[in-house]
Amino acid sequence: MRSQLLSKDVLLFFIISLLFFVSIHAFDPFLAPYITSLNVEARAMGIIIGATGLASMLLRFPTGVISDRLRNRKRIIQVGLLFTIIAWPLVYLHPTPETLFAAKLADGVTSATWVIYNVMFVAYFPPLEAAAAVALLSVTSPVGTFIGISIAGFIARHFGPESSFLVASGAALLALLLSCFIREPKTERPPASESASAVSIQLRDKSVWVLGGLCALVMMVPFATRDTLTPLLAEGFGMAAGSLATLSGIHLFFYALATALCAPLFYRWLGLYKTAMVGGLLQGVVAIAMPLAPTIWVLFGLQALAGVAFGMISTVLNSLIVTHTPAWQQSTRVGLYQSIYSAGIFFGPVLVGFIKYYFAMSQGFFVVGITSILSVLVIHHVMRMVEARRDPALSPT
Repeated sequence: MRSQLLSKDVLLFFIISLLFFVSIHAFDPFLAPYITSLNVEARAMGIIIGATGLASMLLRFPTGVISDRLRNRKRIIQVGLLFTIIAWPLVYLHPTPETLFAAKLADGVTSATWVIYNVMFVAYFPPLEAAAAVALLSVTSPVGTFIGISIAGFIARHFGPESSFLVASGAALLALLLSCFIREPKTERPPASESASAVSIQLRDKSVWVLGGLCALVMMVPFATRDTLTPLLAEGFGMAAGSLATLSGIHLFFYALATALCAPLFYRWLGLYKTAMVGGLLQGVVAIAMPLAPTIWVLFGLQALAGVAFGMISTVLNSLIVTHTPAWQQSTRVGLYQSIYSAGIFFGPVLVGFIKYYFAMSQGFFVVGITSILSVLVIHHVMRMVEARRDPALSPT
């Protein structure tokens, strides 16, 4: 794998992936307080923040199918980046709930192309290293988001929170320019499979549905807490809007650290199953504990634990989805998987918005935490189903 890591295409694609996450997450810590400052009620705030997940949920599977059929994945990535490049300057010039909702939908279109990033990056590596390649690419999510909110935090502190929208567009524009210089790996479809449909194969595969559903529950937690409730909780401790990047940055740093340590440390010590179990349980417990934090420093510590937990369980699930999958089916499978788990990105903020409107903020943390804890009950079943795809004699229980 070392020789692949040193190749120009891999390094350039890794940088583009970092910029991708800068573009869609740079302003996340400031968005909920900013929407609140526009006198938008909690239910509407949840819908606006969740719009990215809604668009992703609807578009990621069709994006994967189109990618497998057209076999021109780089062009799809470039088109997706254009939506973010155009949308957020419009919000900067005319900030209203309507333009924010439209821009978050545009982010969802850009986000839907992440399925292509996964499949293209894996194609640079030998088939046996697919899971390790996905784990490596997963590092770009927390690191890119951390870089984005750090830059946006500085901009927001000096020029106002709406200025962070321009950081997103600038990163997307740079990613678009760099994408012109990457080579797209070509995947050949075996002649014996020409009559088969990747769509029908994956739609009938129960493992992708169960994996996606589990990941939806896992994804719901950081989007409902870190990006929605936790910034509001931090403001209660007197943290200024421009400093909220520090709080999210702690989560992202430890998320990146846990992701990077999965293959060399957690998988070796605990195995895939126990790594996912520990991550899911810890993520739920931390969410329940957050509204009970007596000081901002305790909240910082809980954010760090939440980042470790999310990194552990999400990396396991993202690695499992490409295991034992032929290259000509990967975009379709990953697209379906990501469409399913995008439901968590949408319903997490929406659910929390309604809970916050009708109940106390602490109850939102409690519901999200219990959901995460209950999700670990299906992890063993998921592991068995994935293994059964390699050996048909092994049936899931």
